[in-house]
Amino acid sequence: MKQIMTVFRFTFLDAVRKKAFVISTIIICAVVLLLSLAPRVIGLFAGESTDSSAAEEVQEDRSATCYVINETPYLQGAADALTQAASETLFLEGSMDEMEEYQNMMKDDVDLSVILIEERDAKPFVTIYSKDFMSGVSSSSVMEVLDTVYTSEQLTARGMTQEEAMQALAPLSYEETMVGEMDISGYVLGIVITMVLFFAIYYYGYGVAMSVATEKASRVMETLVVSAKPSRILLGKALAMGALGFVQLAGILLFGGICYKVFVPADFLLNGVAISLDSFTVPVMLSVIAYFLLGYCLYAMMDAACGASVSKMEDVNSAMMPVMMLTIISFYLGYFSIIGTSENGALQTFALYFPFSSPFIVPSRLLQGAMEPSQVVISLIILAVSVVVVAIIGMRIYSASVYQYGKRQKVTQLFKMGKDVD
Repeated sequence: MKQIMTVFRFTFLDAVRKKAFVISTIIICAVVLLLSLAPRVIGLFAGESTDSSAAEEVQEDRSATCYVINETPYLQGAADALTQAASETLFLEGSMDEMEEYQNMMKDDVDLSVILIEERDAKPFVTIYSKDFMSGVSSSSVMEVLDTVYTSEQLTARGMTQEEAMQALAPLSYEETMVGEMDISGYVLGIVITMVLFFAIYYYGYGVAMSVATEKASRVMETLVVSAKPSRILLGKALAMGALGFVQLAGILLFGGICYKVFVPADFLLNGVAISLDSFTVPVMLSVIAYFLLGYCLYAMMDAACGASVSKMEDVNSAMMPVMMLTIISFYLGYFSIIGTSENGALQTFALYFPFSSPFIVPSRLLQGAMEPSQVVISLIILAVSVVVVAIIGMRIYSASVYQYGKRQKVTQLFKMGKDVD
């Protein structure tokens, strides 16, 4: 235990003092601060936009212009209806005689478009002109308004008053009520937590591999193995980098919580939905920590064995490629299981219990309220057992690898050699 703690202390203090750790922490905290300030900034602009929109309604000073050329007896007043529906575009009555001029102007002006209404088969046919597919008015929005105007005209022509026609065409009011525990805030927070865990596990696991490879390439490993067993060195390094990641992650989460309480307005709505951290309870927080630590240990042991298997720093990435691919595939397995559905289907159930993907899906499922306590316990047990198995295999490979220089040995050979070395 003393050997493990000695390696742990040295690795942890060395990593904390590195510029990469300090700079990455500052950058992430700065991003969290900016995101927390965003609601207030949005609120300020929203207030300004409300005042400016009122002025636009009076002055008709809009950013884009669209000429409406109506060659039919239908859709009278289409330009006015479109202007009321679109706040950013001014619709004006155009002339067919100036159509060529409009098209020449559109070649240089992305804010100009033309709507031509012609009669075909005793019905209006609409052609929308713009510079390219990325500019001009929205075809779907235009047709939605024109469809409403045309239907209103037809109903009025068949004896209904204008008021009755508009009432018949008015959209029905509705609301959505969720009887489950998941809310939009928990869903978004779950995706964010999943991505944070992936980058943390990947980044700090890679840090273990680089640290081991650096010491072996510089022959420092030969000095270390004299005073400590290779397996103790591996455990000390893995625990140190895990503790470093935990400290950084906990600090960022704490800083984010403080910024949320201080800067995010209590009544702020995002697309009509209130932002809330109610789903991030203490049990969920403890579960997130447990899955981060176990997930990190699982991948760190494999990364360390990969780092010890090379003699030159240039070979680290190629040696780690299998573990990298496994990490990425497991992350996407968990990620797509999260965004696919709130139910636990066959793929979701597999991802929940598969030890390499469970750290990337279970925390999010907990935030969504989509997991039973028994499922969490079973998933944690499988993950913990997998960590022990991978740690035993990783320590054997690591123990044999630190003494091997030159040509890389096969994993099976290193595993057999590690049994005798340590």
